[in-house]
Amino acid sequence: MNPGAIVLGGNFIGLGVVRSLGARGIPVWIVDPKRSNAVARFSRYAQRFLEPTADVHHFLIREGQRHRLDGWVLFPADDTSVEILSTNHQSLSTIYHVTTPPIDVTKFALDKRLTYRRADELGIPTPWTSTSDAASEAVNDLPYPVILKPAVNHHFFPHTGLKVLAADDPLEFQTARARMGEWLTPDAILVQERIPGGGQCQFSYCAACKQGKVYAALVARRRRQYPVEFGNASSFVETVDQPLIEAYGRKFLEAIGFDGMAEVEFKFDSRDRRYKILDVNARPWGWHALGKAAGIDFSYLVWRQKVGREMTPIPSHKRATWVRELNDFLAIAKSPNRAAEIRCLLGAILRGNLTGATFDLLDPVPFFAEFVLRASQGFWLQRQATAFLSDTR
Repeated sequence: MNPGAIVLGGNFIGLGVVRSLGARGIPVWIVDPKRSNAVARFSRYAQRFLEPTADVHHFLIREGQRHRLDGWVLFPADDTSVEILSTNHQSLSTIYHVTTPPIDVTKFALDKRLTYRRADELGIPTPWTSTSDAASEAVNDLPYPVILKPAVNHHFFPHTGLKVLAADDPLEFQTARARMGEWLTPDAILVQERIPGGGQCQFSYCAACKQGKVYAALVARRRRQYPVEFGNASSFVETVDQPLIEAYGRKFLEAIGFDGMAEVEFKFDSRDRRYKILDVNARPWGWHALGKAAGIDFSYLVWRQKVGREMTPIPSHKRATWVRELNDFLAIAKSPNRAAEIRCLLGAILRGNLTGATFDLLDPVPFFAEFVLRASQGFWLQRQATAFLSDTR
């Protein structure tokens, strides 16, 4: 019998892992303390859903011992889970195969201060970035417009529903800095130049790595996101060829000795015509299911790698497109070029290479479950963000 897998997170990211493995007869369990957001528990491929009420690390150890899960594979679906798995890598590895490397590797993804420092050492372009403390001493001289962002995203986003705050002048900078200071220390707030351009300028390098060497990869353009200006997540992604992104992404992951699956995000800056690294996800990313449609099923590849199955490098992939169904309709509706975006979507549908985040004819219930859950919650992330921004404390 195949060793099973536990997916930490029942969101649409976790759903992609559940479907990838479950469709191949691999037993899949889901662990998520937030049942109301766990659409993956409605998948036909999810055998068990567990809702931990205690420390996740100890919960996994206890369940592994109780159910004899030796050799099962752990997949994180968010950064909080990445931190849990990588921090407790040694103890968890006594039972499981952990797809997240130890913290001395994942720190270069979780903390953007370390991401940019390592990229600079490697000669990979980075945006102009400062800490809020240093920036506040020269507030009138900042390269406005700027954005303020957390050095560690999962220390801010879960509380506010926001990834960045924008500032066009010194007053907006001070306001944004004060708001972020409710959750973060000054040295954990980054101030960064705002690179112009939309989805046409946003790219990612996605890879599966074994012991610091890439064996399967693709490059994609994140054409649309929602919210439109500073998206919480991509909503329309397509595979592309971009050798420089491939070179930069491979160089970064191999330099930190990455093992598992990861995404490296870049944005093209038309002002100096350079591709600048923005973020690294040391886990399945939002649209990792695009890989399966393109012929590189990252989740299954990493599962095979971890359980010791034969690995064969994948030198090429097919053209494919991914859509986050509900979010993309909203992104198109708010786009200034709606006609062009609709034509792009229709083209992907007609080519037959479109895969959805939640919709699947063979596993339809999660799509409808997400629709109902989001409607009942009133798009809680947007409400959370609005409440945070309107708080006058």
